[in-house]
Amino acid sequence: MRARVPALGAALIVAGGLVTACGGGDSTVSGTPDTETLAPPPGGAASSSARVPVDEDSGRFTEAPGTVSSDTPGYDAPAVGARERGYLEVLEREGVQTEELQDPLVAAGNTICRIRTTGGAADETTTIADAVAGQIVAGGYSDLEVEQVARIVVDASAGQLCP
Repeated sequence: MRARVPALGAALIVAGGLVTACGGGDSTVSGTPDTETLAPPPGGAASSSARVPVDEDSGRFTEAPGTVSSDTPGYDAPAVGARERGYLEVLEREGVQTEELQDPLVAAGNTICRIRTTGGAADETTTIADAVAGQIVAGGYSDLEVEQVARIVVDASAGQLCP
C-alpha cells in the first residue's frame, strides 16, 4: 500500500491545482484546435515550431515528474495540529484508513475549506471530494462506496478544519 501513497498525493495536488486554476467562473472548452502549433510565448513573439508527437523525443517532458520525497529540502508537508488530528480521527471513525495518507488528506481537507470559505462553487468542492474518495477507495483505504467517502471527507473538513 505504501506505493499508492505518492500516487494519491499527486492526484490530490493535481485536482487541487485544477480547481484553483479554474476558479469560480464558468469556463468551457469545446471543439478541436485549428492548427498543431504552439501558442506564442508571452511578449507576442510568434513561434513557428509545430508540436512534436508524444511518441517522438522532443526533448520536452512527456510525463509527470516523480513524486517529491518528504525529506527533500524545501518540502513542506501540511501542518498536522489539533484541528487536523480531529479531522483525521473523524475520517478513521467513519471507515477511512488515514495512517499512510495524512499529508494528502489534510491537503485535500484544507483545499475544500478554502473553496467553501472563499465562496467557491459547490461543484468545485465536489470535484476535490470525488477525486480524493476515488483514490481512497481504489487504493483500498476504505470499503465504503466512493460517494459515501466523498460525503465523509466534505463533512469532516467542514466540521473539523473550516473556520
